[in-house]
Amino acid sequence: MKISRVGNRGILFTFMELEKSFDCVTNVYVINGRKNFIVCDTYLGPYYMREVKEYLETNYGKKDYIIFNSHSHWDHIWGNSEFRNSIIVSHKICRDFIADYGIEELASHATEFAKEDIDIVLPNITFESKITFNDEGVEFFYSPGHSEDSASCYDLIDNVLFVGDNVDNPIPSYMCWNNLDKYKDTLDKYNSIGANIIVQSHGDIMDNKIIRSNIDYIVKLKANENMNFKEEDVLKKHIYNLEYLNSCTTT
Repeated sequence: MKISRVGNRGILFTFMELEKSFDCVTNVYVINGRKNFIVCDTYLGPYYMREVKEYLETNYGKKDYIIFNSHSHWDHIWGNSEFRNSIIVSHKICRDFIADYGIEELASHATEFAKEDIDIVLPNITFESKITFNDEGVEFFYSPGHSEDSASCYDLIDNVLFVGDNVDNPIPSYMCWNNLDKYKDTLDKYNSIGANIIVQSHGDIMDNKIIRSNIDYIVKLKANENMNFKEEDVLKKHIYNLEYLNSCTTT
């Protein structure tokens, strides 16, 4: 686990367990709020979240927790059970997807990635458009793109935007939803926010230029433009996206 400071009150916990199988790191982003630690995604289970909690409470003292699930995919929600008595926030569709598919995804990936038994714990507060915790200067808002159930966290005080899997460098990767119009709408909203710092789930800290790069890619996808990528890892992402989108039109 690598720990980095972000802005004035952000702490980024970067984990390496998915590098071998999925060629990516995974970030858990925490805002050190006035009365709460706001934890964006809970990674692969309580084993890892206990490390996060130990660091936070050792360095910043005891606080309550507000947990945010950016979307329902297994590598973002397995640690919810460590916070079962805390506020766990997600979009309504995200909660529905966890309820519908959480056990199935656990069965598919637990043998390889679970350090201990995992309980699937559902969010206990949901929203449709947005929900704001005014005392903490934090807003969660619906932002479909990578998946239909995706949402984002905006730190209004630090002007930091946590985008989950909606953004990747230099192009979006492993798309799980085929509504490119809605995806572009989300990226346009990100761009209009003009955050100083973009925190993504599976890559480095970026600035707002990455949003414009991702918008350009989605626009070209929508227009069926031919795109050539020299970097093998970027080409792999692009081919996956094309195959996924093609499967949606042929089924």
